[in-house]
Amino acid sequence: MAASGGVISSVPRVLTLWCPEWPVRAVAPIDGPLIVFDQHRVVAACATAREAGVRTGDRKRVALRACPDATVVPRDYVAEVQSFERVVSAVADIIPLVELLEPGSLCLDMRGPTRYFGGEQSVVDHVRSVVATQLGEEIPIGIGVADGRAASAIAARRSGVTGHQVIVEPGRTAAAFTTMSLRWFHAIGEMSIDLVELFERLGINTVGDLAALDERDVLGRFGLPGVRAYRVATGADERPLSSITPSQLPERERRFDEPLLTVTPVMFTARELASELVHELSIEGLVCTRMTVTAETEHSERSERHWYRSEGFTAAAIVDRVRWQLDSWANEPSSVSAGVIVIRISITSVRPDDGVQHGFWGGASEADGRASRAVARLVALCGPEGVRVPLPIGGRLPEDRYGWFPATVVDGDHHVDVLAPWPGSVVQPAPVIVPTSEVRIEVVNDCGESVGVSGRGEMTSDPVCVVIGGQSHRVVAWAGPWPLIERWWDERRRRRLARLQVVLEDGSAHLLAVEHQRWHLMGTHG
Repeated sequence: MAASGGVISSVPRVLTLWCPEWPVRAVAPIDGPLIVFDQHRVVAACATAREAGVRTGDRKRVALRACPDATVVPRDYVAEVQSFERVVSAVADIIPLVELLEPGSLCLDMRGPTRYFGGEQSVVDHVRSVVATQLGEEIPIGIGVADGRAASAIAARRSGVTGHQVIVEPGRTAAAFTTMSLRWFHAIGEMSIDLVELFERLGINTVGDLAALDERDVLGRFGLPGVRAYRVATGADERPLSSITPSQLPERERRFDEPLLTVTPVMFTARELASELVHELSIEGLVCTRMTVTAETEHSERSERHWYRSEGFTAAAIVDRVRWQLDSWANEPSSVSAGVIVIRISITSVRPDDGVQHGFWGGASEADGRASRAVARLVALCGPEGVRVPLPIGGRLPEDRYGWFPATVVDGDHHVDVLAPWPGSVVQPAPVIVPTSEVRIEVVNDCGESVGVSGRGEMTSDPVCVVIGGQSHRVVAWAGPWPLIERWWDERRRRRLARLQVVLEDGSAHLLAVEHQRWHLMGTHG
């Protein structure tokens, strides 16, 4: 599509550049098919893997079933930013105000460049030329121009798929995208996958279906996220480069007495600045959508980048962008010859913070994705064995039901059937508190003698008191015992014990066990 007049629109004209499969291009050359994963799902794949049937969003085992010869690598955001830096710098040399959306994608306001270069087509040609110089003519790219950020991003993705530039005429967004799936909105970060699937269940599958609704009905049923998507669908994405302008947008700067020669101490400061900025905005009910990160060295070397995120920046997201930018800068040949003396984070665009609505029925959500990314950052700091997460694995005894595993080997989509039959296990509910080490106790009868369990699985006498930590607690109710014999055929691993549930006078309930004539606390019910 090309611009040829059209309806005059107050919505800003935006150009978006998108490089398909950028996570693959950021990986060092590898012989054979290549698949990049994030959170155990495919985020990018080479052409060979795509032809074999690998699709974005596939789980790892599904992708490898389709392309068993593929090399699989985890996503490396830092490497992606570093490899994309030369593209950003090349575009910034001819058009200064370039905003990074994510590694492999950037956007810019067309007002100034259109006047300078003599039209939108000329701007597109210049951008395509400088990008091709950096990447080569054989690397596919998508360039889209449209009203607003979202429509421009969709146009760029369509361009990347078709191989032809897409310039949507002013005021023609709704008509240009009417038959496109709403999943494009999720691809560009304008709609959660939960909302997309909800629309689909209601028969609203395309941009045209959504645009045909009444905005008041959309607001009443789907809230502000639905209205934002509706406005994009109808071509009313009026968000300029500064969607809300408070009296003074916040900025935080830190100057160091001594130049910092490594990224790590700068990141600690950046984390503090990010937390302060997010907190200040939250007091006013705002969230940052665009920011500028600036770093300067003792020799006046400077790195400045503009970052944009439609859903808004959390403190962690700000820190991620600062780290990507500084790592990329530090790895450029001859770019940094001295230590960093200034780090500055400037908020340049905000919007109302309408919060996050979590699913009522549970299940996977975007919150799971954010948690996975947080774990990935911890792994980067502490090492693959330094971060462990609990997983249900099932078992007869409380200590067997959960295990701790390195976060890097956990597949969040693979679940063990913990409700499978476990013959000999104690009936639910299971204890909510399980000691990490053995807690020795005593169970005595009314004569003060130790209570035991016979070979027939019967109590030798009624339990009257339980002594825990030297303190005696009267038993008001008890049930059991439940004998358990595990691995009787294995001389080294076989185990024989009996369990007893008791309710004490203070109302607490406990699961006890006797093994080798010694009692210990297995868990507390609450």
